[in-house]
Amino acid sequence: MPGWVKISVTSGSGVFENENGDCWADFLSLLKFRGVNVENNSQPSWCPSRSLDVLACNGHTSTRNSSCRASTNMVPTQPAMITAVTTILQSLGEDPLRKELVGTPQRFVHWMMNFKRSNLEMKPNGFYSSRMGLLKSSLQNDNGNINSNQDEIRSVLNLPFWSQCEHHLLPFHGVVHIGYFQPHGADHVGRSILQSITHFYGCKLQVQERLTRQIAETVSSVLGEDVMVVVEANHICMISRGIEKVGSSTATIAVLGRFSTDPNAKAMFLQTISNSTGYGRT
Repeated sequence: MPGWVKISVTSGSGVFENENGDCWADFLSLLKFRGVNVENNSQPSWCPSRSLDVLACNGHTSTRNSSCRASTNMVPTQPAMITAVTTILQSLGEDPLRKELVGTPQRFVHWMMNFKRSNLEMKPNGFYSSRMGLLKSSLQNDNGNINSNQDEIRSVLNLPFWSQCEHHLLPFHGVVHIGYFQPHGADHVGRSILQSITHFYGCKLQVQERLTRQIAETVSSVLGEDVMVVVEANHICMISRGIEKVGSSTATIAVLGRFSTDPNAKAMFLQTISNSTGYGRT
């Protein structure tokens, strides 16, 4: 990534303070066993707030003599945003030069850039939709109508997600439940594709209602028009500045196709969610 440099660091406490000890050797062996590439030129106890020192883009100069300074290439190329965060800290009565806050603007901007809007679009290849079309055509009766008794409701529950509330620029996170009709005997759709769709729409500035609808519409293009999506989320903005109740959650629903016209199908899927003990329920 332009403007950044890759660096490996290590830090330990207790029995891990001695990097030449047996515990470290066992730990590194475990990492290699799991396929983690461990470089030998790692720097011990490196901390962004120390290495960044007082950055020039904050409009300050450093009076500290730090022996653990990283390359200035570590500075993200968003000086206006960093300056803005520094101003916010000053407005809160804080000193941006305080050692604990020195790297805060850079870390905050680096985190916020995860939600940068892109021109990418989710365009499923239609494989599943085409496959299901062929399956349903084989189930048509002599009049050309599909016997709905041969369809069954499939559920994929507790797909985790996290996103960023565009109203307050604070995180919200939770789980997504997806229900859809599928011909009896057809193979289950892989959970990974639904998780990818969820992640795609979650990793940006969002509101929960739009997130729910976008997931439902995209899933319907993959699995057919009969889709229901329920999103349960905990909003930091609600906890910290709204109702201020830890553990409170918000649920939103989007229904398409038969789920919008068949109350029994909707009730059946909601009962399936209710019976689930997955993460995100209160």
